[in-house]
Amino acid sequence: MGRFTVIGAGALGTLFAVRLSKAGHEVEVVVRRAERKAEIEAAGLRLTDAVSGSEEKSARAVIKAFPRVRLWEEKEAFGGKDGSGPHFILLAVKQSAITRELGLELARRMGPSAWMVCLQNGIGHLETLAAHVPVERLLAAVTTEGAMISSAGEAVHTGSGTTWVGAAGDERGEVSEIAQKNLVYWLQLAGFSASMSKNISSRIWQKLLINAVINPLTALLRVPNGELLSLPGAGELMRALYEEGGTLARALGIRLEPDLWEQLLEVCRRTATNRSSMLQDMTAGRLTEIDAITGGLLREADRSGIALPTHLTVYRLIKAAEAGHRPCRPNIID
Repeated sequence: MGRFTVIGAGALGTLFAVRLSKAGHEVEVVVRRAERKAEIEAAGLRLTDAVSGSEEKSARAVIKAFPRVRLWEEKEAFGGKDGSGPHFILLAVKQSAITRELGLELARRMGPSAWMVCLQNGIGHLETLAAHVPVERLLAAVTTEGAMISSAGEAVHTGSGTTWVGAAGDERGEVSEIAQKNLVYWLQLAGFSASMSKNISSRIWQKLLINAVINPLTALLRVPNGELLSLPGAGELMRALYEEGGTLARALGIRLEPDLWEQLLEVCRRTATNRSSMLQDMTAGRLTEIDAITGGLLREADRSGIALPTHLTVYRLIKAAEAGHRPCRPNIID
């Protein structure tokens, strides 16, 4: 079985940690707050399956797992003493948390058989990490799994999806391919639909375009994903954001699947009750990932001399809404 360190116990981190633990893998979870560590050690990580079970909340199965838990302040190498076989570090924190300082600290704590797996939305974080973490040890992962944190503090699996794994840089070596195959196989054993991708940059951009449509609009309109499909005027806004993003991607030579618009609509349907992370951040008065998602598109557009007027308007609205709340420190590692 595999060895995993999951950094961050938010919705996505909990989903992966619980599934991997229940499949028999060796899993440790890294969190920032001592009280969060105590909660997990006492009650376990809890995942509610709202996908395969009944629609009645009371009938939904709550899966518990008790992985090893440690604080970010504990400075020893991830995974403890290095053992045989690859050790995968799943970086399940917000893209805005990935800074130069974090990259330096991650590089210090990676063992010789460790692979960093990035699950972030947006663009730019891989370049930040690659300045410190050996690029041949970086894997990019794109997932369409839906998860959110409930009012009870447990993660809810709201929509099944697919997870693609690929080399973060141009590394196509045999060792990297073996690591990717191991990761995909172990994810499959844990019940995930997982595949290798030889063009992960395209997958990253396709998810970026989907997120740049759904997340800001749900945050501004204060609605779950599915309501975007029925609100008057929302469809036109969605299409405008999608077309602008597609124009930019094509100008940059990024290959997009011809049915990406239909995939975007299917994401809304499949995660209809899901409250996007941006909506959750906005409701809680936290800083959002708008700079990593829409801001990433705007930076690329500026370099290419392409106008994205709808994205720029949405970006300014989100920033204005953020300014209406007291600024707070982003929850880097939940």
